[in-house]
Amino acid sequence: MKILIHACPKRLRYVEDFLIPNLLDQGADSAAIWNDETGLGNLAACMESFRQIRGHGGTWHLQDDVLPCRDFVARCREYESDGVVYGFTCGAFGDDLQQTGRVYAPDVWHSFQCVRIPDEYARECAEWFFSGAWKADADPDLFALQELNQGDDSFFRTFLQTRHGRERFTNAAPNLVDHVDWLIGGSILSPWRAFLARSALWDDHGELEDLKREIRRLQGA
Repeated sequence: MKILIHACPKRLRYVEDFLIPNLLDQGADSAAIWNDETGLGNLAACMESFRQIRGHGGTWHLQDDVLPCRDFVARCREYESDGVVYGFTCGAFGDDLQQTGRVYAPDVWHSFQCVRIPDEYARECAEWFFSGAWKADADPDLFALQELNQGDDSFFRTFLQTRHGRERFTNAAPNLVDHVDWLIGGSILSPWRAFLARSALWDDHGELEDLKREIRRLQGA
């Protein structure tokens, strides 16, 4: 089981001091970090990380502002044969919360907080993006997102629909992570967002309170 955390420099402390220790304590073999230290930005950094994925199998891609469920690693291992797996949903992002389990590409959820991607799909998506082939498949919204250097999740969703539209994927419920940017400085990509973009299908067994205590401890360190 491979884990790659997509991070920016402002969130490295959370990733290194909390997120990775949490995953290792749960039994993960390791967790790598893709740190956008050169400031490529959301979309470019994601696609570059996809281009550099090596090997076969699949990788769990996590954002640097998530809180894993208490049995995250164990549950991820149960999904290892499912191909693409979305582990987070938020109704405010336009997700259909009734679409759980095995679904076709139009019904996969939207957010990239937690998603398992087969390694060959990641490389294929990067080639589709950097070659400009996406322009033949895109609706106008993607061109606007490309100009803003945002929308890595939207690009990947379009990639699935246009290049793997006959396949089925998994929307994992309950969710595997919650979104806790509001506890660690707020959203970097959408600082003007007026709502908490939390998981709509989160079974909290004390993880959030544990995180709050740990943040207080780290702040006092």
